[in-house]
Amino acid sequence: MKKISFLIYAVGLSFTLAAQQYEPVNPAKDKLDYQGYTIRLMPGRDGSYGYSILKGKAVVAHQMHNPVSMAPVGLRRKEDVYKVARWQIEQVQTGKSGADIFAKPLPTRVAQELQIKDQP
Repeated sequence: MKKISFLIYAVGLSFTLAAQQYEPVNPAKDKLDYQGYTIRLMPGRDGSYGYSILKGKAVVAHQMHNPVSMAPVGLRRKEDVYKVARWQIEQVQTGKSGADIFAKPLPTRVAQELQIKDQP
């Protein structure tokens, strides 16, 4: 019985680990144009992702840490990076201060609404 339980646990763990594998950043593909801005993915620490937001050639934001927890390790999923960056662009367009948007943690409520997986 213990062998069967261990086998089931090991298979489940291997599926979980396979689903969380780091996908390398491809500069040609890993960018998104959104409302006049460009979001560029960048490789981060420990298999995470950071990003830059550009308006033309000017850098609006460069974020390599986790915007939810402010930890030095970035977000683990590319989809989460794009969700956060799009939200930040929308905030800039409504006239909010860059210091309020980029230098402070993403509000927990917003992280939940965006369904960010890297919440503390």
